[in-house]
Amino acid sequence: MARALLLALLGAAAGLAAAQAGPPRNWADREIAAQYWADGSGKATLDGARAAFEGGLGQRASPAQLMPLGGGAAVWYRLQLPVVDEPARAVFSITFPGTDSVDLFRSDGAGGWRVQRSGDVLPVNEWPVQDLYPTFAFTLQPGEVHPTYMRVLHTHPIRVNWVLWDARSFNAASKAWHLGLGAYIGFVVLVMLLSLFNAYSWRDPIHLYFTVHVVLVGLSILSLAGLAGEYLWPNNAWWNDKAPLVLPAASFGWAALFVRELVAERGARVTSWSLLASAAVSFALAAAFLALGREPFYRVPSLYFVPVAVVVLAVLVAYAWRRPEPGLWVLAGISVLVLSGLLPMMRTLGLLPVSFMTEYGVQLGGALEIPLVLVGIYLRSGARRDNRQRMGALARTDPLTGVSNHRVLVERLRHLLAPGRRSLFEGAVMQVHVANLEAIREQYGREAAEAALVRAAECVTREAKVGDTVAREEGGDLVLVLEGQVSRGQATECGRNLIARGLKFSGKLPPRVTLNLRVAGVMSPLPEANAAVLMGMLGRVILEIGRDPMGRALRFIGSGDEAPRRASYRGVIISGGGPP
Repeated sequence: MARALLLALLGAAAGLAAAQAGPPRNWADREIAAQYWADGSGKATLDGARAAFEGGLGQRASPAQLMPLGGGAAVWYRLQLPVVDEPARAVFSITFPGTDSVDLFRSDGAGGWRVQRSGDVLPVNEWPVQDLYPTFAFTLQPGEVHPTYMRVLHTHPIRVNWVLWDARSFNAASKAWHLGLGAYIGFVVLVMLLSLFNAYSWRDPIHLYFTVHVVLVGLSILSLAGLAGEYLWPNNAWWNDKAPLVLPAASFGWAALFVRELVAERGARVTSWSLLASAAVSFALAAAFLALGREPFYRVPSLYFVPVAVVVLAVLVAYAWRRPEPGLWVLAGISVLVLSGLLPMMRTLGLLPVSFMTEYGVQLGGALEIPLVLVGIYLRSGARRDNRQRMGALARTDPLTGVSNHRVLVERLRHLLAPGRRSLFEGAVMQVHVANLEAIREQYGREAAEAALVRAAECVTREAKVGDTVAREEGGDLVLVLEGQVSRGQATECGRNLIARGLKFSGKLPPRVTLNLRVAGVMSPLPEANAAVLMGMLGRVILEIGRDPMGRALRFIGSGDEAPRRASYRGVIISGGGPP
């Protein structure tokens, strides 16, 4: 949030600075008189083009018209730029980042011509103006009457749009675009780091898949916007020409693999193989673009994109139906990316006119897709983490009583009885036995007996403090490990509290039924024995309590004179449960 606010403030500051720099010339909105002539051979020189225009072969140029480019053909333009009263710095841009070659011819005033060359046939650092798309800078002179000529080459038909700026307007617009794209780069890097952290902390590979997806989508958008050519590979004209096709194809192929990992289920072979096939087609097309260029395939993306998109979206719809919380977020993100990717393809095929959305829809779609999908996989990973925690808890929890199970108890006792640790332990180990459990089972049934164990676990748990352990022993008895500086008197009081709580009536038990609890304990230092031997010793004490003629219900190993007499509770101890 703070980062978004900072970027918003910077954007506002940049806009304010541009507004205060002075009123720009409104050339960007002024129509330029232009004619075009199609050179099918692509070999005409400037003199040949001038002769064609003077011979009446020029036609009125319209920005909405699809130019007959491709196959080596070129299109020449004759532009009549605005007349100025004083010398003015101007910037002329072709607003299509992937244009192969643009040559601008301007009169030098002495019968010759100045030539500026730009486009993907040259490294960006050799362009007259290093910018997102082919751009030229020059000075308009008062009384200038000579037309400006422009030659455009491209591998397939495109609409050629241009904007004439004064230098001040161009600088302000360029800064705004670079600021926005720079913010997008920062956002992509932040998402990458977050995804890598999530992959490590949650041990979920889906975040690694998403990291690669974000990198490919980000590079695709930057290459389509022209920023990658300007800053990432300004010296490589070959890759700058290939990247706007290769990277989106690879990105879409990886998106299919990402979705496959997202929705992976046992037995879903049709879904898995469909997504693998979609990814294979996308990667094969990327390799073809890389090896053969885009001229033989410029219509192919439109042909393969739709069926692959249908497969991916159909899988995500099914996934969202089963798991709507994460699925709908991912479906929304991928849908935005797919729909935005259709816009420039439909523009290339002449199905849509040039507009802001056909020019910049992919960039907007990519910027919206990443946070939407990020939310979806975050929810998915959170659910998986909770499931793992529940499974882990089930593996260490007694399903009936909710306390720790026998495995946890043994691990804890082994730790306490380990050589070198026995002498460090301070506290007590107490075993709690429900003496009238079988009587309750016989009189009231299994459910009542299970309720009695749950009630006994509640009584023991209430005596536990932070750091103590409450577990259910394999034979069904409960064990309380008191840790810390616990005196014999405190342990005895704890045992008496347990017995007293058991004697209280509870709504979880049948009417007038209470628990007859027997407690056996051992104080620190613990005897030199293993966990099984220690539990056996406490079990024998429990049996001795049952045969105690004095009726005592609490006894510690090595002493029998501090326990309460069961006789003092005889009036209620067997109520509803028979004799112990």
